[in-house]
Amino acid sequence: MNEERDAKRIFLSYGGSTIRMYRAGEYEAYKAFGASPEEEARWLEELIEGLAGELSIRGWDAAGRLEEIARERKDARPLERTIKFAARHLMSADSLVKLMYAERIVAMLSALKEVLPVAKLHESIRTAKLLLDDIVEKPLVLDAGHDLGAHGMKDKRALNRRAEQTIEALKRVLDGGR
Repeated sequence: MNEERDAKRIFLSYGGSTIRMYRAGEYEAYKAFGASPEEEARWLEELIEGLAGELSIRGWDAAGRLEEIARERKDARPLERTIKFAARHLMSADSLVKLMYAERIVAMLSALKEVLPVAKLHESIRTAKLLLDDIVEKPLVLDAGHDLGAHGMKDKRALNRRAEQTIEALKRVLDGGR
């Protein structure tokens, strides 16, 4: 039981990424526990659902971790959870949060475009495009604690430029994806 708990702790702390475990020197210890693929699948589902529960209009850390899982595992579930959250909650978020989520959605789409069903691809593109259009069309809104300078932007013009670059990346996904 302790071995399973230790294996799960390592698995969750590295997002299930054996590459990251290896780089941190934890891979051999993890493999020694002998976690089954079924256990790993269960833990990954727990991780995805836990991160989906942490998605917030106050920040985007959980979305970044979901992006890593989607990219590394070619798993569509993180994108689906992020899209569901974005469609329901992000239109009331500040401009920076919208951009951060849109960028993560586009990164997930780029990684998953070959494995996503066409309907999910189009729904995800639509959601990201709505966020990006909202950023460009509306005045700059920033919540306390969110600073454009921390993300390499100094004003609304820079924010719009980055949103437009993300729109171009979204178009490349659409052109390259089915």
